[in-house]
Amino acid sequence: MKKILTISCIAAALIACRKTDFTPASVSPGSANFTTYVAVGNSLTEGYMDDGLSAYGQGHSYPSILAQQMKLADPSMAFLQPMVTGNGSGYIHLAYVNGQIDPINATDSTYVNPTGPDPSWANWGTTLQGTFVNNMGISGIRLTDCVSDGGLEKSINWVVCSQNPFGRFMNFGNLGVPIQYIDHIRSSKATFFTCWLGDNDVLGYALNGGVSSSPFPGVTLNNITTPAEFAQKYDSVLTAFHNIGAQGICMTIPNVTSIPYFNTVPTFVLVNGVRKYFYIQTGNGSVRLATNNDYILLPAYDSVTAGCGTTIGRPIPNDLVLDAAEADSVAVATVQYNNSIKSLAAQFGYGVVDMYTYLQEFQTSETIDGISFSRTFIQGGTFGLDGIHPTARGYADVANQIILEINSKYGATIPQVDITKYNAEIFPNF
Repeated sequence: MKKILTISCIAAALIACRKTDFTPASVSPGSANFTTYVAVGNSLTEGYMDDGLSAYGQGHSYPSILAQQMKLADPSMAFLQPMVTGNGSGYIHLAYVNGQIDPINATDSTYVNPTGPDPSWANWGTTLQGTFVNNMGISGIRLTDCVSDGGLEKSINWVVCSQNPFGRFMNFGNLGVPIQYIDHIRSSKATFFTCWLGDNDVLGYALNGGVSSSPFPGVTLNNITTPAEFAQKYDSVLTAFHNIGAQGICMTIPNVTSIPYFNTVPTFVLVNGVRKYFYIQTGNGSVRLATNNDYILLPAYDSVTAGCGTTIGRPIPNDLVLDAAEADSVAVATVQYNNSIKSLAAQFGYGVVDMYTYLQEFQTSETIDGISFSRTFIQGGTFGLDGIHPTARGYADVANQIILEINSKYGATIPQVDITKYNAEIFPNF
């Protein structure tokens, strides 16, 4: 997917202006025990950035940033993140091509590609199995993959987890004796944790336009986890941490349709000042004109610019559209997930960072330490080139939100990071 974009100045309306307090009079953990900090979650936790896992992204993951601040209060703590080498899996980068800024995929051979996969990526992680790591984030993992009720589901979860290249650093046993993700939580001896599991239980469905896939026999991906199953499995995760005496912070699930992936390609074009909506194929197979309640996905950019969607006979395909009914399913599930997260965290006495509410602010613009953040693709500073995952600056802001909750919940005085020292998108030299 190649998206040719011109870079222009944006005048964004400010809805708030915040100043980060990163110089407390003294630094203290309060009642929090940071001896063994463990982060559980998916790509947002692992440090995935610009559609890839690289050493740069991992070095700026929110757990890594958070750990360096915790260490100011407890210098004896150690934090091990399973690092890739260099480019890792490869990632999208910006290039200046023919007078325009062009996002170049890691696999794009059209131009000289400095961000393709590192040669070591094919076997990355295998030598780390059996080594305790503090960042247990695995890109692509769902909450439902982390816990099983036994039987066939346990085997299915083993297939999903063991075949995930982003989780190769973790030992999942074998099909006969599978080791679950939650088993690693139980054996972690964590004294403190952050939990940002659950995004992919609805995000996978949304990213694929509501279309499910079956990569292996008996395995269905990209469906929405039922709220009842979500609550049961989230309870299991928190129970595991509670049983080893860990303190912790939980994060709610963002409104996934608010990110650039769903808001960059418009549902219409202006022709002589009149909106001409695109034709889309919906989840039920029908073809109709798009509305403002539908979302055309970022990967549809090339198809739309090539004329797809302009006639009823050539609609934008279902897997490139999250139609209104599908978007409603996403919204309903997300609210129910978050109700469970808040309720269960309260039962166990854990803190909560409401990322759903916080990230909603970036739908327009938010000014933090003199820097404007928004959800605008590339220029907004918050999200990277895949339109889904944060930039280094975005991850730093996530870490700051967690620090605020730690300080409030546990009486700590952990300093926030100076986000002006973290990059948004890195633009090429002209």
